[in-house]
Amino acid sequence: MIMSKIPPETRNRKGKDAFLFAKNFLNNPLRNASIMPSSSFACKAMLKGVDFSKIDSVVELGPGTGVFSGEIVKRCRPGTKIILIELEKSYVKSLREKFDNRVSVENQSAHFLDEILKKHGIEKPDLLISGLPFFEEAISPHLLKTIKSLTENGTIFRFFTYMPPAVKRVYKNLPIKMLDFVLRNIPPLWIFGIN
Repeated sequence: MIMSKIPPETRNRKGKDAFLFAKNFLNNPLRNASIMPSSSFACKAMLKGVDFSKIDSVVELGPGTGVFSGEIVKRCRPGTKIILIELEKSYVKSLREKFDNRVSVENQSAHFLDEILKKHGIEKPDLLISGLPFFEEAISPHLLKTIKSLTENGTIFRFFTYMPPAVKRVYKNLPIKMLDFVLRNIPPLWIFGIN
């Protein structure tokens, strides 16, 4: 049976993550737009085409339970700086338990991306991943300006949405392209980005 091949600690971690995610969705559905963490298919699609041999620094905005983060850690070379910026304290605690000191977890709003990059001595990350929800408080004009500046200087930017019509409205003035559609996710999602 497939379940017997999965180590008990992995099953327990996935169960805890799913419970935490559902709880945060019920507490704040605008911030946590789905009742379930993203699937492994979504992870693979989000990182498709990224050459991790050239990635020295990664920043993830709104990692939640760290589904994408875990895949990023697996693919990065030793010594790659990985910074997770998460506002929800329960996720921060879970992320700090899940990852070793190779991953820095900042309990902060993504609005402070500039300051967090300076704190970690990063002029521009090679890869910026976003799991931020699509409402004005999450993606401010200041954050958009920072993302625009970083991508104009070579940062690869990836994010997903359950509502593709909102992309152009939210990420205005950015040369965003649709990169993939993931049906095997609940709910299905679209991946956009700037390469």
